[in-house]
Amino acid sequence: MISVVERQRENQALEKVQGQRPLGSEKATIRDGIAIIPVRGPLFKRANLMTTHYGATSYESVLKDLYQMLESPLVKAIVLDIDSPGGEANGCSELADAIFSARTKKRVVAYIGGTGASAAYWVASACEKIHASDCAIIGSIGVQSVVPPSAKNGELRFISSQSPNKNLDPSTEEGAKGVQSVVDALAEIFVGKVSLYRGISRERVLEQYGQGSVFVGHEAQSRGLIDFISNLEDLLMTIQSEEKPLIEDQPITVDFIKKNHPDLAAYFEEAGRASGRQEERERVAGIHRLATAGVNPSLIQQLVADGSTVENAAITMLQDINKTRTSLVSGFTAAEEKIKGLSSGPTTMSPEDELDADLRLAAAHGIKTR
Repeated sequence: MISVVERQRENQALEKVQGQRPLGSEKATIRDGIAIIPVRGPLFKRANLMTTHYGATSYESVLKDLYQMLESPLVKAIVLDIDSPGGEANGCSELADAIFSARTKKRVVAYIGGTGASAAYWVASACEKIHASDCAIIGSIGVQSVVPPSAKNGELRFISSQSPNKNLDPSTEEGAKGVQSVVDALAEIFVGKVSLYRGISRERVLEQYGQGSVFVGHEAQSRGLIDFISNLEDLLMTIQSEEKPLIEDQPITVDFIKKNHPDLAAYFEEAGRASGRQEERERVAGIHRLATAGVNPSLIQQLVADGSTVENAAITMLQDINKTRTSLVSGFTAAEEKIKGLSSGPTTMSPEDELDADLRLAAAHGIKTR
């Protein structure tokens, strides 16, 4: 097994520039808005010694990277960089279904640079399109199971009477039939999923896809197992030319945010309402703080109702105060003139008595002086 892994590590696709690995990703990198997720070496459902030290891949890590790249606003398309002889059936169908569903959100394309066989082809078939090197080995649609004989020297085994078919010895005819039925059932699922993902009939998969055989480059393309012969760099350039600009290049409008980021839009709307309420409270309080005993209360209410700013309210209040003062001064001047007109001849009253008399006289004529 280790020798197989070592060979796979030597056959990775040639990449001109190494992409940046985003924080939190397992193995995925991003180049110019395109995420590249490696699927290399033997495939296992979960991480183990082979995936951590010998270059194998777990379906679990690919799935994590897939979901992260789907959510990333920096990614407009995803490429699965495949170079694997296959692996466990357990977990493969789950990953392939997730890839197939991801195609509704972003473009997901497979590139087979070395080998894309068995479970690796199952994963590749779920992508929108499959590109491959002209030297790539592709196919092996089927399932195999290697089972050791049940009987071992020195081992005694007892099986419950209610379960006579449990752990049948595969070296017996009956046991072999049991194992074969499981393998056939898994293979039927494999064929059915390839049919679904590639948009072709089950019969065509069985007739043209080799029934377990593998094919090189152009032969695989002629049979329909892959769509294009290319290399990884050409594939990336093709995607760049076909894809729409990233979000950063699109105009960010209110409608755009509401449509593509409703949660963010709701947050900003609530924050705006809260900020508006606070600003309104401060505006009303500011207008009331400006008010003095000389300001008409109805004017204050009008300024608050009209939405006047504190600055404009201050100007309006000063104008009203000046107007009131001017009116008072004019009133005193008019009163004084009338009083002078009413006075006739000399008087022997004291100045205080004269002033008091003048005020009473003015009041009698309806002239307000205070």
